[in-house]
Amino acid sequence: LLVKNSYFYSTSNNLTHTSFYDTLTKMKKESLRMSYYFTLPVNEDLGLAYCDVSMAQEIYECVISDKEHIGEFLDFAHRTTDISVQEEYIKMKLHNNAEGTDKMFCLIFEEAIIGCIDLHKINQKNQSAAIGYWIHSDYTNRGFITAVVKKICAYSFYGLHLNKLSIFADVANVASNKVALKCGFEFVGTDKAEVLLRDELRDMNKYSLLKKDFQLE
Repeated sequence: LLVKNSYFYSTSNNLTHTSFYDTLTKMKKESLRMSYYFTLPVNEDLGLAYCDVSMAQEIYECVISDKEHIGEFLDFAHRTTDISVQEEYIKMKLHNNAEGTDKMFCLIFEEAIIGCIDLHKINQKNQSAAIGYWIHSDYTNRGFITAVVKKICAYSFYGLHLNKLSIFADVANVASNKVALKCGFEFVGTDKAEVLLRDELRDMNKYSLLKKDFQLE
């Protein structure tokens, strides 16, 4: 499946949350200025594209247009001060991919990047990895993250031949905790004061899923 890539243009570095969808719509009409992504279909409308540096601008615009939502539980949103930060992050993930420890994908919906999901701490010896994800608030409560997590689980278990996946979610992040449970992950426990977020050590819930317990759809 080929999906078009929309780019954002703005007179400032700060798109407002309310302008995000309008900007998407406008850019999608500028077909001559679009390139293409190869994607793995998740469902009829949603796909996953392997992330590379050419996507940095669009990911950056997606993050800064929704910084308060994304940054509520993920501090990278507040560290993303310009596109160079996003470019360096993607380069780091690509390097880690070459080392066999990370894989990063973009969520593609209606020709635009609306979020990201990754596998990190991949350990082939122990056959394990952790999953992380975020999505723009315009696209929450539509089952998108649940769908892509299930797709990544299938890829991890049957493509990468892993045996165990983990999700870590802030105890106050209700949506992320629900995603883990909906995808069949089992609650393992709570790590106290595990992650520093805006000068506060936060408690994190840990969820795990074994290959033998995964329900392939």
